[in-house]
Amino acid sequence: MKRSKSVALTLMGASAFALQACDQNDVEAQVFQDLQSCIDAKDLTEAQCKEVYQGAVSEHVQTAPRFATAEQCEAEFGADGCQPQQTASGGSIFMPLMMGYFAGRMLSGGYGNSTPLYRDSKSPGNFRTSDNKTVPAKFGKTNLPNWASQSTRTRTQSVSRGGFGKSSSSWGG
Repeated sequence: MKRSKSVALTLMGASAFALQACDQNDVEAQVFQDLQSCIDAKDLTEAQCKEVYQGAVSEHVQTAPRFATAEQCEAEFGADGCQPQQTASGGSIFMPLMMGYFAGRMLSGGYGNSTPLYRDSKSPGNFRTSDNKTVPAKFGKTNLPNWASQSTRTRTQSVSRGGFGKSSSSWGG
């Protein structure tokens, strides 16, 4: 192999490794059980705690997993881990209860981008976010991957369908 090819391959491999390493930087985050636990920690002002908490609640309403039945929700989040919600059309869906939230440290030094946390019945030692990222079930300061400092606006949804899309047609005669 020519030396220029081996140098190019080495540089490509090193740059891929460097990019991956940049992606794995941890950020400091605070995991809170509720608004009062944020206020009691005294790392944020009461106004900041209220803002971060309201952000998590807002995010919960927008992005929490949704289920057509209580049984489907309870299969993932446990017997007492779900709540019914009314839809705009008058129907109801089931969502997991928000069991905590975290706020990642921003570049400016303050905390922001709060994210609701849910207790997954299959992994009780961890919380999970609405987009299924794992967070250790430990309240207080912790280090999380850099996604913790980025806002998530995805919405996961589980829907009950009977068979292949639950659509049918009939031919009459």
